[in-house]
Amino acid sequence: MKREREVINKRNVILGLVLIIAYLFFDSVPSFTITINKGLYYPSLIICNIVVIIIAILCFKEKLKEDLLDIKENKKFYVKFIIKNQFIMYGLYILAAVISVLILNDDTSSINQQTLLKLPMYVLIFSATIYASIVEELVYRGTIRRFIKNNIIFIIVSGGVFGLLHTLGEPTLFEALVRGLPYVTVGCYFAYLYVKTENVITSIISHFIHNAFALILIFIMSFI
Repeated sequence: MKREREVINKRNVILGLVLIIAYLFFDSVPSFTITINKGLYYPSLIICNIVVIIIAILCFKEKLKEDLLDIKENKKFYVKFIIKNQFIMYGLYILAAVISVLILNDDTSSINQQTLLKLPMYVLIFSATIYASIVEELVYRGTIRRFIKNNIIFIIVSGGVFGLLHTLGEPTLFEALVRGLPYVTVGCYFAYLYVKTENVITSIISHFIHNAFALILIFIMSFI
């Protein structure tokens, strides 16, 4: 089932730009608090995440209302659609991860993932599930969709930007590109969900499931 695309006007474009600016700005704020007091880093990270979530929801308030109503009216369709495609995504993600490991001949995780795993559990859970699923989907899917009409170009750009921004900290461009393969795959998948349904809630839910499942695996592995 596919709905009509969101009506794109100057207001929506401006709100999209506002969200991107807020996302980039507040993403850098916690790092500055270290120069003042290291103990402020985690509280400031949580506060900044909450602020960006609020801004993201306000920038997409009308779209989110319509999409939530659509979800409520078509629960059965969306449950089946997300579950079916989620398994396909995991297959592609594992394939991309294996290719990445084989090319680099290195099974260490990306610097982004290593950084996340150093966070206290309460920060990690909030940032990786609530914050990432809402904000990243509204930034990389919702906002980019407002600028790109062509479905294929949107999927490629959305997935590419999402993936590569998750590997910016890698020592070389080559490593960033290769380690970014799994992220790009997941990003393209989320964009595909949005294209198929024109409902950003589907990609938010799928993103939440993906990250929550990853955290559960990490939690289990810590006891093995």
